[in-house]
Amino acid sequence: MVENNTVSVSKGVFVFKNNFKHTSMLSHGNTSKMFSKNLWHKEFNLLWNSISEDIEVLTCNMFSLMTKDLLSYIRQAYYNSSVCEIPTAALLTGINMPDHDKQFKNLKRQIINDVSPHVALLNSQDCSSVKSLMDNMVYQFLNNSGWDKSSNGNFGNNFKKSQLNLSLLERWYENLYYTKNKSAQPINKNLLIVVLPNFESFNIGVLQKFILIASSYLQKLPFLFVFGIATSISTLYTAFPYHVSSKISIKVFKNESSIHLLKKILENVFLNSFCAFQLGGKIFNLFTDIFLFYDYSVNNFIQNIKYTMMEHFCYGNAMALCSLDRNDVKNTLNIFKSEDFENVRHLKSFRQLVESESYQNQINLLTNDVYLKGVIFENIVILQKYIRRLHIFLRCLYILVSDLPGHPLGKHLYELYATCVSEDVTKTPQYQECLRLLSFQSQNNLCVKLNEIVAILDESINKNSKRTQMKEFYSKIKDYIILLNDLNDAEMDVVDESISPNNSFTNCTDRKSLKESLLLRTKSRMEPLTKYAKLRKDILETISSNFEIHLVQPSSLCFYEIFFFDDISIQNKIIGIHRTAIHTALNDPQVYLQCNCCKLNNSHSIKPKMPDICITYKLHLECGKMINMYDWLQAFLCIIDSSFNAENNTNSKINPQYQARFTRAVAELEHLGFIKSSKRKADHVSRLTWGG
Repeated sequence: MVENNTVSVSKGVFVFKNNFKHTSMLSHGNTSKMFSKNLWHKEFNLLWNSISEDIEVLTCNMFSLMTKDLLSYIRQAYYNSSVCEIPTAALLTGINMPDHDKQFKNLKRQIINDVSPHVALLNSQDCSSVKSLMDNMVYQFLNNSGWDKSSNGNFGNNFKKSQLNLSLLERWYENLYYTKNKSAQPINKNLLIVVLPNFESFNIGVLQKFILIASSYLQKLPFLFVFGIATSISTLYTAFPYHVSSKISIKVFKNESSIHLLKKILENVFLNSFCAFQLGGKIFNLFTDIFLFYDYSVNNFIQNIKYTMMEHFCYGNAMALCSLDRNDVKNTLNIFKSEDFENVRHLKSFRQLVESESYQNQINLLTNDVYLKGVIFENIVILQKYIRRLHIFLRCLYILVSDLPGHPLGKHLYELYATCVSEDVTKTPQYQECLRLLSFQSQNNLCVKLNEIVAILDESINKNSKRTQMKEFYSKIKDYIILLNDLNDAEMDVVDESISPNNSFTNCTDRKSLKESLLLRTKSRMEPLTKYAKLRKDILETISSNFEIHLVQPSSLCFYEIFFFDDISIQNKIIGIHRTAIHTALNDPQVYLQCNCCKLNNSHSIKPKMPDICITYKLHLECGKMINMYDWLQAFLCIIDSSFNAENNTNSKINPQYQARFTRAVAELEHLGFIKSSKRKADHVSRLTWGG
């Protein structure tokens, strides 16, 4: 029999004889081949592969910190020979972490390589009872290690399923380690480690019995448990009563929460100057809201971004220019065809470019592909510079405003990013409030922040390049730091008194003019500035002027759609409105079936060729709280059978086939939750939904 990948709604056994090869019409490989020749698909694969690799490295590094401490604990678990309780490691992995199962498989591999070769990884779906849990655990221990070398390590296959118990495991363990010296104590590498990745999914009663049974074999079988807990450690304590919890010795290992992981992924993968694809403010806020208020799933957040990338790139080959490498952009433009340039001309920002040009240039942009190629390359280079500087100055701004009271521009970098790509952040009242608060910064705090800004600029600036605005800004900040450090207490005195207005009131001829002069003098009176205050004011003005240049809204640039995606219409595809979708499918099936036989003239009409469940659903919408089953059946028969007459066939026998179809449709509606059987009347059902 040839191995085949068969996908089914339910689990089953598929036999293929005579070397029959089953192929799926919609396999992933065939789907990829459909678009493999498109430029946008190649660029999408390159970009997403790079992003997914970076995410995987981040998650592995984060999990490895906890794994290192866990392995050290396992090595020392049986350091004291008189162990009366089963050592238990509780891993707080966090809610909805990505690659949860993969991380535990990697953990199993590391334990096998570094600590002990005997590891059993148990899943809740395979351990519904104590017997199945024991069978699964013993089977893994025996098959992974083996008893007889001649059996090629397949010890478990030599016994029946009923024989897989702890007594057999004890004999196997003694055969491995106690044959030469019966009194020898097991060493750390011989531990029997049981890993439960999803503790909350297991039956608590089964786990309690398993722990009690395992503890009775502790002197002969050195067990060690590893529990993966997604919620909190209180889940473990409340699950076991004292007579069970007293049998295990628990040590907690905490992993970073999903919020911290998401923050790291955003800051290190997406919100940096190396990622070409950029999310718009509306989409970014949508994804963060879904994460914070809906599922706390980092994996879903990543998949949502992947979906937006797919939507972005499938626009056409114009999106193949979404690259931060000038040579790649130039090579892509060289192989562009006429239809690809037309694809670029359909971008919204292209119209703004055409309207801003002269008449002759407008004609060239619309008709001359060679001229358009040069314009596209120039604007793409501008966008590449903009994206790099956007993230650099975004981090500089974040350093200045992250610790301000009230957090006017947000607490996190991703909140500030969403604001910057949605509008001109320097023109917002929140930004002005930040400047006002920064004007009260102390000398030490301001100096620390400027040093952090210099560190960011130092990483980003090419010192061998020609003098640019960023290099000038970099040198100014360094000069300001030197001036701040040179200030001492003696130079903090007042250096600039307010300009005294003219004390003469000779022009005041009446009481009204005198009042205006006094009011003008009050407004023009300035508080005396210290040397530090004057320097601080110059620093903030210099920084703010650079922010105004570089932190502009991306929609102000031509061809920004190539790099930025901000189409909020995908919200309905990402957040499914289940009730609306079900109502639409049942009320107007032609929307999904795309067949002419179900096409309706109006939303209230019913056609006999519609699915039975759609007919019964539309009929039930016309009823009140209680639905008479007989009347409902009569109405159903009137629609599907044109020869049926309810008045003349009151006593006639109903066609069993029609009645069976009606019964099935009603059962489906009950399963969907639209109706339920009524205890008040046997021949009635209750309607549960309203306002469809």
